[in-house]
Amino acid sequence: MKNIFKSLIICTVLALLTIGTTNVWAGNRDRSGQSGASHLLIDPWARSNGMANAGIAEIRGLESMYSNVAGLTYVKKTEISFNRTQYLVGSQAGVNINSIGFAQHLGRKGKDFGVLGVSFYSMGFGNIEITSVAQPEGGLGTFSPNLMYIGLHYAKSFNNFIKGGISIKVINESISDLHATGFALDAGVQYTAGKFENFKIGVTLKNIGLPMSYKGDGMTFLGRIAGTSVDQTLAVRSAEYEMPALLAIGVSYDFLFFGGEYASMSKEDLEAEGLTRDDAKHRITLAGSFTANSYSRDIFALGLEYGFMNYFMVRAGYALENVTGQKETEYDALGNEQQKLTAILFNSDSFFAGPSLGATCVIPLKKGNTGSRIYIDYAYRFTNQWKGNHYIGLKFTL
Repeated sequence: MKNIFKSLIICTVLALLTIGTTNVWAGNRDRSGQSGASHLLIDPWARSNGMANAGIAEIRGLESMYSNVAGLTYVKKTEISFNRTQYLVGSQAGVNINSIGFAQHLGRKGKDFGVLGVSFYSMGFGNIEITSVAQPEGGLGTFSPNLMYIGLHYAKSFNNFIKGGISIKVINESISDLHATGFALDAGVQYTAGKFENFKIGVTLKNIGLPMSYKGDGMTFLGRIAGTSVDQTLAVRSAEYEMPALLAIGVSYDFLFFGGEYASMSKEDLEAEGLTRDDAKHRITLAGSFTANSYSRDIFALGLEYGFMNYFMVRAGYALENVTGQKETEYDALGNEQQKLTAILFNSDSFFAGPSLGATCVIPLKKGNTGSRIYIDYAYRFTNQWKGNHYIGLKFTL
């Protein structure tokens, strides 16, 4: 059995390296902008944004509803969270994202029936001036677009090593006279290994669903059918658009430093105690991920987190959305044209600049690792335009 798990780890890591190597110059530039429901690609949770979404394998608790739903299995009892995102600070429109999550562990008489969760996501753009060809400067009033989805999530531990989960999302995009509704599925797996359960691999497939299209009075107009003299209400069919499907693979490793009563114990004794990251006095987690997007560029992410006794965490990350090589034309002695790669530009024309920062402060309401707690999360992501994104979160564990 151990050999099987070792082979699984080796194969997964090799697959990750192979995908990364073959896609450095790839991406999906030609398909960019051809999908809809792009708000499904925006992570609303502060904790995962602090690591630039590198924690596909490491993410745990309620925040895993976006990154990898398999991490929902770490919910021990009940978790409730609210997050507020100030998106594109300094832009003309006040773009805000509100997300609410609830997760409940299902167990009875020592039996584990998994974890059930519900999430709500809403993205608003404020009031936007209505303009027309006749009145390009406005004066016709305002309208307020709204993008939202409701998710139902379920995750379960199959054994001490493998955890899996699935999400069903109902999506809605609307303005006053137009709307579109669709469904999407997410599925994720996390594999844990190591004496202290400190090595993890995560894989998730997201946003798999049927095409969406718009409906409503906004697709109608008054006109006349050829051969008639009566004005009638005519409808225009909306083109369908695909979901922004993606595949993400990640790995992480926890460097654990045990103190207190465990400080004088040998490594063998620590292993015999069955300790995990929750028992460590100091923890440093290194995480990396690769995201293959169907309708946008692929993303490489690297994240680092330091944790002190589960009371304070600080994290940083860097996301690389595209690698652009600059080429120059040269000529050899015979006058033949040659292309020479002279430079590589990181995130040269992507939205995010790359770096991100975050922190979590924990307020225990009871003693012990299993007691009720309040988590206060904050994250900031740098952007190439405007003044970045601010993420603020509040979570209760009961």
